[in-house]
Amino acid sequence: MQNCPPVIVLDKNKNSREIIKSYLEQLGFIKSIMLYENYSQGFEEIKSLDGNAIVILDISEKSKDVEEVAENLKLFTSKIIITSTNYSTNTIVRALRLGAKEFLPKPVLREDLARVVTMLASQTEEDSGSESKIITVYSNKGGIGKTTIAANLAVELTKVTKDKVALIDLNLQLGDISTFLNLKPSFDVNYVIQRLLNKEEDILIKGFEKYKNTSLYVLSDPSYIEQAESITPQQISALFSALKKIFPYIIVDMSSNIDPNTLKILDCSDWILFTTIVNIPAIRNCQRCLNLFRSRRYPKDKVKIVVNRYMDNEEIKIEDIENALSEKVYWKVPNNYFTIMEAINKGVSISEINASSNIANNFRDFASKVSDDIIEQSVIKYRI
Repeated sequence: MQNCPPVIVLDKNKNSREIIKSYLEQLGFIKSIMLYENYSQGFEEIKSLDGNAIVILDISEKSKDVEEVAENLKLFTSKIIITSTNYSTNTIVRALRLGAKEFLPKPVLREDLARVVTMLASQTEEDSGSESKIITVYSNKGGIGKTTIAANLAVELTKVTKDKVALIDLNLQLGDISTFLNLKPSFDVNYVIQRLLNKEEDILIKGFEKYKNTSLYVLSDPSYIEQAESITPQQISALFSALKKIFPYIIVDMSSNIDPNTLKILDCSDWILFTTIVNIPAIRNCQRCLNLFRSRRYPKDKVKIVVNRYMDNEEIKIEDIENALSEKVYWKVPNNYFTIMEAINKGVSISEINASSNIANNFRDFASKVSDDIIEQSVIKYRI
């Protein structure tokens, strides 16, 4: 196998390091194997390789340097194998949350290690995007608060996951994401799509505006309304395919219209956070749209009901909504009008206005639940 990246082994146990090294040498195609007992030193080597490394990280032992490296490793490489003598469900979930492509219980079996390393060594950029998730915030009624949810969920996901998150404004005629986050983008989604048509995928990331000192990358709506009219469903599909090679999480804000572009976005989404509020007209609109989703045969776990601006003293209770929709409510976002409006007017996230407010705490918990549930889906393959 040509151009195999170096393999770096971080393991406190000398015997374990040597066994893994011998297994790797038997593969025959790995030219560089580096062993580290000192995780901090190994981490510096990983950073110097600009992501071009396969890392085998053991988390059996709990210590400060192990924890620090484990928490930050996925910022520098996507090819991570995590090992541990503890292979409980909680350990596997933690390993996947840390960015592991595979978890291997110790003692590591030669066949398992060979399979995973061979897979990572031959992995293309397109393959690496196979676990990326497109999460679309949608409502078929305007004024529900989709953009607030999309923007703040994206901000909190970057904190929870420490991954790159893309926030895409596909409300192609009247998008607000850039305004909500006080960004003045040099480029927009129309620019990126045109470059993709010309096979200039390397330009993709340059079309994004980074939100402050975070790993959130924002792609704004077209600068001119007439540009939106030229964007097709096929181009949206190509955009998503390109984004999935780069971003583990893609959050989409979009219009409330039902048209070919809307349907393409919804069809391509892994999750739809279908957003409503607690009043009869909104719930009736929600019922009609759920019927549309069922007619398109979406998997049941693809559509998740989010109730925005919820208050505990509402006359209509969550149980009433669930009975009316024949669906469970996935999440409730509390009503906090003044904090939200201050955030919008200042062009910042809600947590930057008041990190201890009920709604800031809610979005942190929301992001954690989304991340944990995605990981929970991945961990099923490890269960016996």
